[in-house]
Amino acid sequence: MSNSSNLLCPASRASLVGAMVGGGAAVATRWQSYKEGELAINELVWHSTKSALQAAAISGITTYAAEKMAGRSALSLMTILAAGAASLYLVDQLSERNPHE
Repeated sequence: MSNSSNLLCPASRASLVGAMVGGGAAVATRWQSYKEGELAINELVWHSTKSALQAAAISGITTYAAEKMAGRSALSLMTILAAGAASLYLVDQLSERNPHE
């Protein structure tokens, strides 16, 4: 896909890539359970969608934060790592609190 007019900011692009990677990874990890009949298709879709949204949010937020540190590569890298780790921790804490699964 070409984006020659540069309409998407880096955070939006990172969100899209994060959603694709997160959703794909969720499908890949649960595919065998689905094939063996241990997991219904609606559960597979639910977990994949949830993972895609979480990965998109984390990717977009960390890229946006790093973009604000432009010109300071070490600080930008540390911001990405810290924001990513904090976001993953927050998502895990919120997932454990919600007894949906």
